[in-house]
Amino acid sequence: MAVMAKAARAAARKIPKQERSLAMVEALLEAAARVFVKEGYAKATTNRIAAAAGVSVGSLYQYFPSKDAIAVELLRRYRDGLVALVAARLAEVDRESFAPIVRGLLCDLLQAEGINPALHRVLIEQVLRTSARREMLGFEERLEAVIVDALRASRAEVDHELAAFVLVRVALAVVQSVVVDRPKLNTPELVDELTRLVVGYVGFDAAAPRRARGR
Repeated sequence: MAVMAKAARAAARKIPKQERSLAMVEALLEAAARVFVKEGYAKATTNRIAAAAGVSVGSLYQYFPSKDAIAVELLRRYRDGLVALVAARLAEVDRESFAPIVRGLLCDLLQAEGINPALHRVLIEQVLRTSARREMLGFEERLEAVIVDALRASRAEVDHELAAFVLVRVALAVVQSVVVDRPKLNTPELVDELTRLVVGYVGFDAAAPRRARGR
């Protein structure tokens, strides 16, 4: 019952359509991000988030039933941007450009490109490692579709769909573990290792060029 209750609290309510309501939701999301990072998720309340956004808590509840739902929306937006970034980077990939593009994407993932790293950690802990993750279904599959296209374009001699499934799951699992559990391992050397893992797995040059130290 507790799992179902948390999942329900993570689902958004009303969808904003008018300019004023859209602006309010943006203000609430920005305020929530600041509160989550500054005060920690446990101390963050809907009252504090509403106050930081300059709106009433009743207005907040029109769109979000809980802080869990706000966290889900923040993560959803980050992940939407991530899918767009991966698609753009891989749009013209070929065999020769595969390794450097993969390196850049892995670096962006590990450095939480487009989101405050501290917020990224909070969202992994409070959404992806809880029942609220049910609200994020479909993200991995969207990434897989992009990777399948990239593998085909680069003429990788692997089962494209199976390889995409493995690569997406491995990369996300490593990133989430490093961000939350072992941040000291978030180094250029880790990017090197993951790049060689990915490039070697798809059958390209396993000795992918390493990133120069200190850069």
